[in-house]
Formats: sequence, C-alpha cells, structure tokens
Amino acid sequence: MSALTALPRVAAVPAAAAIFVLSGCTDRISNPRPGLAAESERRADAVPIGEATASVRWSTITRDFISAKEGAAKPNPVAAFRAYAYLSLAQYRAVVAAADAPGGVRHVSPQGAVAAASSVVLSALFPADAAFFASQLQLQETEIAESEKAQSEFSAGEVIGQAVAAKVLELARSDRFDAVWTGTVPTGPGYWSSDFDPPRPPQLPVLGQMRPFFMHSGDQFRPAPPPAFGSAEFLAALAEVRRFSDNRTADQLRIAQFWAMTTGSLVSGFWNEQTTTRIARYHLNERRAARALALVHMAAMDAIVACYDAKYTYWLIRPYKADPNITVPITKPNHPSYPSSHACSSGAAANILAALFPADAAELIAMADEAGESRLYAGIHYRFDKDAGLRIGRQVAALALSDKRDDDERLGDR
Repeated sequence: MSALTALPRVAAVPAAAAIFVLSGCTDRISNPRPGLAAESERRADAVPIGEATASVRWSTITRDFISAKEGAAKPNPVAAFRAYAYLSLAQYRAVVAAADAPGGVRHVSPQGAVAAASSVVLSALFPADAAFFASQLQLQETEIAESEKAQSEFSAGEVIGQAVAAKVLELARSDRFDAVWTGTVPTGPGYWSSDFDPPRPPQLPVLGQMRPFFMHSGDQFRPAPPPAFGSAEFLAALAEVRRFSDNRTADQLRIAQFWAMTTGSLVSGFWNEQTTTRIARYHLNERRAARALALVHMAAMDAIVACYDAKYTYWLIRPYKADPNITVPITKPNHPSYPSSHACSSGAAANILAALFPADAAELIAMADEAGESRLYAGIHYRFDKDAGLRIGRQVAALALSDKRDDDERLGDR
C-alpha cells in the first residue's frame, strides 16, 4: 500500500479509575510517519469539513466522557493517555481495513469502521460504561437510517471495525501496563518519598517496562542522571524554584493551575483537542485525521513510558521536599521528580503536531514549553526536570516521524 500523504505543522499559549487494566508481547507497535506534504497535496484528498470525521467525533465523545468523571471514577492521567493511544490506533487500522475491503457486493463506510472500533475499544477500557458507548454507536447508526444504501455501507464498516478493535485489545492486554511492582522505595538524602501519612506506594513504578509503540524499550531515551543532590548545580536549580515560590506572580499562578489539569479531560484531552481542532481547520479526511490522532497519542504515551523509566531509575526528591519552604498551589504528584512527565508528553504531542501542521508549529512548541515551565511555577519540578522531559518528547517524536516504512505496514497487524 502507498504511504499516506503528509499533513500540516503553534506559539500563543493556550487559553484557558475504574479503568479496565489492559496490558503485551515483545514486539513494538510502530506507527504512521507524517512526512511534510505540499499544500496542494493536503487539499487534494481533504473533505469539506474535518469535523465530520468519525475519529474526531469519537475523540469528542471520549474527552467529554473523561471530563464528566469525578473522584475515583476518573482515570488517572497516564491511563487516559493510554486509552487515547489504543483508541486512535484502532481508528486508524479501521480506516485502512475499510479501504482495503474487497469490492463487489457493497461499499464499506470508513465512518462505520471507526465508530464500531471506537465503541468496542472504549467499552473494554471502561467496562462499567459499555452501555454508554454502545448508545453512542447506535446514535450514529440512526443518523443514516433513512438511506438503505448508507445503512448497508455503515453496517459493513462496523463488522470490520469490530474485528480490528478485537486485535488492538489483544495488544493492549499484553503491554505490561498492569505489571505488579515488587520493589521498595529507596531511602536516604535526595530520594523521593511519599507525601501521604501513612506513605502510599508510588504511582506506576514499573510503567517504564510497558511495551511502547515506537521505541524498542522504555529505556531507549533514558536521560543522564540529574545533578547530584546537594551539588552546586542542584542547589542552583532548587534556588530557582524557591524564587518562583517566594515571588509567584498572578500570571505564574494562573499558568501553574491551568496546566495542572487534574480535572476535566486531563492533559491527554488537551492535546487531543489541539489535534482535532487542526483536523477541522485543515479539512483532513477520515484516514488522515485518524493517522494524525494515532501519531499524537501513541508518541505521547511512549514519551510517558520513557519518562517513568527515568523517574524510577533515579528516584529524585521533589523540590518542595528538598526545601519545605517552597509552596505548592496544585495537587502534589505521587511519583519522583526527574524528569517532568508534563514536559515529556506535551513535548512529544507538540512536536508531532508541529510536523503535521507546520503553520502552527511556533504556537504548539510554545504550549509544550509552557506546560513544562508551569511545573517550576508550581514548585514541583526543577528546570533540569523540564529540560530532560522536553528532550525525551522531541526524541520520541523524531523517532515516530523518521520511520521510513509504509504507514499502513507500520500501523498494521504484527
């Protein structure tokens, strides 16, 4: 199959668990490579309105669903990133499978394939809400009820989408996301410790062992160790965070609280919306829309895996623990400091989007930078945490964008 043509590349800062634990084999899953296509190529296979694509519609359903969840019912931010990654992988594979379906009896609707794949994946990831996702699929079915031909094509797409989703869920069940930790928290000067009394186990200490999508392993981009605790470099970085804490401006507080994103659709939802907004703006068709979503979410998840590999390699103390006079105006994360997971995930997502939508590159990269900087304003990260996280994000994005294999081959079954 021929590779997909590329999509477009942002600056102004943005405005304002009860999850089915699926976990994988040793082969990595690869994804779509977005080369940079000419404007004429992008418009040649575009649809009049990008928001009409089923992948965008189901992205909105997912964002709204996560946003509405509260308390213990809301998936943790990493689980949400993972859900988007498998959802978008299933969507892209469904579009490709619909296009490759044998001709003959009836045409296959890619929208039907994406809708069914989305409903099946989300129902498995959030089994307590399976009826809700089934109802959303039924709603989409009723919208074409007046046309027998459209019904037939949509139904044919659903059959394909269901089969694709089943295979994607097999991958998810084996990815080791739910691996059991049997280690212990190291103790001593400079090591992270729980903020809870009594202490709670750290969040996802073996996430770095999860099978990634693009990387060969979680340690592929492991950064060098952070500055030694108590060293001049460490103390200078700590002093910078203390200065932010002592002199936090209203704007810095706003930025810190905006990027905390512990409510609503979470950080994953923010980057999903940045993607779908551009899909609509640049009028991408179903296949290209699904491909863009897959690239963004799978790269972001890989960056988080790399981030957590480093976190639990170095176990670095948080700034506010190193200096108790540092104030924290947001929820304190229950995992080590180095590197910043906000910087990792936002860096990956922003760099993928910057390649896909070059006209928006400056704005997107500025968003990722602000996401990382916000954690210094909040008193929970050092500058070297941010720098290492953004570097991981860039490295993962570059890896995802550099694979020269055909898009369909890299996203196809393994």
